[in-house]
Amino acid sequence: MPNSLQPNTRLGAIVLCGGKSTRLGIDKTQLIFQGQTFLERVVSQVQKVCHPVILVGDADFSQHQLPPNVQWATDENADCGPLEGIRVGLAKLDSQVDMAFVTSCDVPLIDPELIRFLSHRISDRDAVIPISGERVFGMTAVYRTKLHEMIHERIQNGQLRVSELATAFPSHQIHVDSLREIDPELDSMTNINSAVDYFNLLKRFGLELSPELQNRFKNRN
Repeated sequence: MPNSLQPNTRLGAIVLCGGKSTRLGIDKTQLIFQGQTFLERVVSQVQKVCHPVILVGDADFSQHQLPPNVQWATDENADCGPLEGIRVGLAKLDSQVDMAFVTSCDVPLIDPELIRFLSHRISDRDAVIPISGERVFGMTAVYRTKLHEMIHERIQNGQLRVSELATAFPSHQIHVDSLREIDPELDSMTNINSAVDYFNLLKRFGLELSPELQNRFKNRN
């Protein structure tokens, strides 16, 4: 598929980096996978189809080797969860692009082709959001950047569930099974939330835990 992974000039990306990593015990952005930190890996993948990329959160971005054109921001409203990160990212990108793909820093197997697939199905809707039964994958979705104002109103009203965005405005809901042709294991929406998740990821790819991370896991408590 020639040029299928060229960056889309109308599509930016928001990488949420605001989690506290309480289950993991160390900063998830700094976990290593195939020679890159998780954050470096996610940025390198989404940049294949998205520009610009904005990181939203309070992680120490200086600890990563990131492209110079990556933007970053922090939450402006405290204790509002990932919805605030989405709002901030959309607001910052609104003057630059029409829509943005949202993901998080703990999805190292994100597939650029899946991002492209979703972005091409937005049509006249405000969002493209994968679903599976009652589960809504609102943090593996594409949103119109103009939605930041509506999301701000929801935050002010205490409506903080990302999953509710699927019905808050006109959206194209795509069942995850239709994504399996691109991403058979749905790795693009599988977060690494715990040490067990991380160890299983390394085992799956025949990788070893680095000595540095061995020490950090040993001393995390």
